[in-house]
Amino acid sequence: MTRSADYTIKGFLYQFNKTLLEILNSQNDETITIEGIIEDVDVVSPSRTKAIQCKYHEASSEFKVSTIYKPLLQMMIHFKKSKAKDINYILFAHFPNVTTPKPTISESDLQSAIDSKNKSLKTYIEKLDGKVDFDTFLSKFKIEFAPSFDNLVPQVTQALKNCGIAEEEVETLSYPNAINMVAVISTKHEPKDREITKAQLLESLKTIRKTAISHWTMALRSKKQVLDARRKQLRACLSTNSRLRYLVFDPDSLDDFDKEIVLFIDSYLTKYHSKSAHISTPIFCLRTSIEKIQDIQFRLHSKGISSTDGYIGRKFDESHFLRPPIVQGSPRSGIKREFSLRLLRWDDHRTTLNKQKCDDLIIIGNCTFDELDTKDVNVEELSANSIKEIGYVMGVSDVYE
Repeated sequence: MTRSADYTIKGFLYQFNKTLLEILNSQNDETITIEGIIEDVDVVSPSRTKAIQCKYHEASSEFKVSTIYKPLLQMMIHFKKSKAKDINYILFAHFPNVTTPKPTISESDLQSAIDSKNKSLKTYIEKLDGKVDFDTFLSKFKIEFAPSFDNLVPQVTQALKNCGIAEEEVETLSYPNAINMVAVISTKHEPKDREITKAQLLESLKTIRKTAISHWTMALRSKKQVLDARRKQLRACLSTNSRLRYLVFDPDSLDDFDKEIVLFIDSYLTKYHSKSAHISTPIFCLRTSIEKIQDIQFRLHSKGISSTDGYIGRKFDESHFLRPPIVQGSPRSGIKREFSLRLLRWDDHRTTLNKQKCDDLIIIGNCTFDELDTKDVNVEELSANSIKEIGYVMGVSDVYE
């Protein structure tokens, strides 16, 4: 991962942490809108609205007003257009090496933003047309020089404890799930769907007993603890011999899919489908091209692993795909199956997964599975960054990097 990509991810995580802190510290009559109508976080009560924009400038050597011209212009645009008098604008920004006393924003700073020749700001400047009541805006505006990422996170975890979350659950259950929840809500299209209250958040956290494995939780500093917790949670269902499992993969969301998928399948079969007691043939359903599936099938064959894709010639035969494999040998002498797994292409045949209900549906990557019948099915969602992380969580490997 490049340094710029790392800074971008940390910037989003910083915003999610600040959002979570605002939710946890809010009053009972306040509603928080994530990715709000006004700013990154809107905190709305009957008497006022706090519109908070977050900026994380860890890479900056010092604070310069020009660095925040864009958020200043955006806030002034909303201030100019809005008829509401009860909106307070807060810029929550981290810069290293900020001096004391902390800098303030003056009318001349606002004017400098409007007079800027930076081409990327032209659209915002044109919307203002040079007409802003600086005095009134500054009476409603505040810049908060925020703590570093490493110092903000402990504030969030302490706030969770203050809200009644058991200390032993914070690091590996409640905190990662809360961050993931904020991230998911932030992607909702309708503003109403991005609203949440403290009571709603805490109620959800108390009912979720599985640690979220997602791109966001995998970017947390507590990644190892999160992976270990999820690995422990999965152990019970994965250690049962006779369970039928469907594993659905989104290769595009896994950085090392092409390199690791065959090794993962080999390790999975060795651990969970190699004994005579392992009677349920797993389905690996991949959201990829037929050429890629055929390539994986050949690579498995080269390692001595037989599979079926349900095709006879160019035709897919569902009953042929779902047939039980012929098994030869005995537990003492060793068993040999006609095939050890079924390979299915998501785009063509995903509804085949509904023909025979599984015990465990394991969704790996960013797949939606609304078309699948999940009633009375244990669903495990693992949206990690890599196959190695998935292998570690599922107990087929002891390393995740």
